[in-house]
Amino acid sequence: MTHLDRVLTILEVSRKQDYIFSSKKLRENADRSNEIAYVTGSEFFRESAKNLYDEQRNMVYAGGGHTVLQFDSADQAVAFTRAVTEDALRRFEGMEIFAKTLPYDESKTPGENLNALSAALERKKAFRQSSFRQMSFGIEALDSLQNYRPQCAEKTDREKIPENLLAPPEGWEYPKQLADLSGDNFIAVVHIDGNAMGNRVSSLYKNCGTDWESCRKSLRRFSDGIQADFEMAFRQTVQTLLTSDYVLTPPMLPIRPIILAGDDVCFVADGKIGLEGARIFLEHLTALTNQEDKGSYAACAGVALVHQKYPFHQAYNLAEELCSSAKRYGSSIDKDGRVSAMDWHIEFGQLKENLSEIRKDYETEDGCRLELRPVTVIVPDGVNASPAGQRSYDFFRAMCSAMKNEYGNIARSKIKDLREALKQGEVESEFFLQDKKVQDLLYHGFTAMHRTDRERADIYREMFNNGGKLYKKAFADFDGMRRCLFFDAIEMIDHCDFLEVVE
Repeated sequence: MTHLDRVLTILEVSRKQDYIFSSKKLRENADRSNEIAYVTGSEFFRESAKNLYDEQRNMVYAGGGHTVLQFDSADQAVAFTRAVTEDALRRFEGMEIFAKTLPYDESKTPGENLNALSAALERKKAFRQSSFRQMSFGIEALDSLQNYRPQCAEKTDREKIPENLLAPPEGWEYPKQLADLSGDNFIAVVHIDGNAMGNRVSSLYKNCGTDWESCRKSLRRFSDGIQADFEMAFRQTVQTLLTSDYVLTPPMLPIRPIILAGDDVCFVADGKIGLEGARIFLEHLTALTNQEDKGSYAACAGVALVHQKYPFHQAYNLAEELCSSAKRYGSSIDKDGRVSAMDWHIEFGQLKENLSEIRKDYETEDGCRLELRPVTVIVPDGVNASPAGQRSYDFFRAMCSAMKNEYGNIARSKIKDLREALKQGEVESEFFLQDKKVQDLLYHGFTAMHRTDRERADIYREMFNNGGKLYKKAFADFDGMRRCLFFDAIEMIDHCDFLEVVE
């Protein structure tokens, strides 16, 4: 293939979330995610395009629901695209595929050519033109479990495709229905997205200079490494659950992967371990290194805790919004994206349009904020963590654990009443604490901030020497805003279990 003849083609499954989450059946969600990975991979290309495709010659890289390829001519690219998209539409009803082909511009670097290809695809998507999608004929039965979309007969093609999602550990099964996860309780929909991946790709482009083959091979290794590492982090997360003190009911696992597409991850779990599942995944992921660029990973997580009858697609959208919120917070601490952060919301039944509307309910009557979240989960060495202060998952975990331990010492109703007092503001909450004679709860803020005996001894020593006072307030200053130290913990007190590995 000469430089003058080369053309680049990008194929992308659009509206992936619409396709995957149109059903409330977990097994169906996982199957549809698997189908997206399949139709953007080499095995499907070989079946559909036959002699029009050769992996070594044509593949540039694949990941995240899109694939970039190279061809000898525009005619070959068009023929390949037609064969692949027509076969996909015949076999996978409701899937929408976009395609764009551009000639390789020798006056530009490989990175500039690939950026131009992506930009051209985005322009096409903005107009919703040249997409390939099979619509309903309007005569199918409607399925109430798929938001009243057409009810499809069993498809032999779907059953035959290779299983690309991770298999469960031997002797265990992934849940097939939401009820298998938690009965009538909350489920957690967790969305995780890698940090600063675009910057890392740009660095690869820069390192490759004008050498197309070097760039192509580097991108392929980088993309394959991301897929392998994020899958490994999920495997390790499941293994950690199996070795923890969480009470399991064999052979059913309390977690199921839905999307594992490069750095784009979604899994569902028993609501009580949703936050811990996200935390464990991030910890395993950040311990890994991509072998192509030798860089470690950081990522952010959004966790939507909802009842199993809550619209699943809506829960996923909320998890995405929460992940974006965590990313913004992490970037405010480190613009290079090295901070892994998390945000979450537990839905008690009041449906709101978006996260911004939801968070309006977290302002107190005196203008303070009830929530500390988003919070940092992992701040690597070399990054100044002091701006986060108590806005960390460690602080939340310690505070929530301390509040759980108060059950038996203080009536549950008083702890729940404190939640309502906090909503009224700082002064009202202090009056409540004094009136109910539970002011010692404020010590938990101190113990959660300083979790070791050594730390506490140092603080006591400093207070003794300088005449200071122990901080016993329900609210504290963060970035010019008064935020409650207790509310997140009280809100989650009955809906979050903290896991310990059993040796």
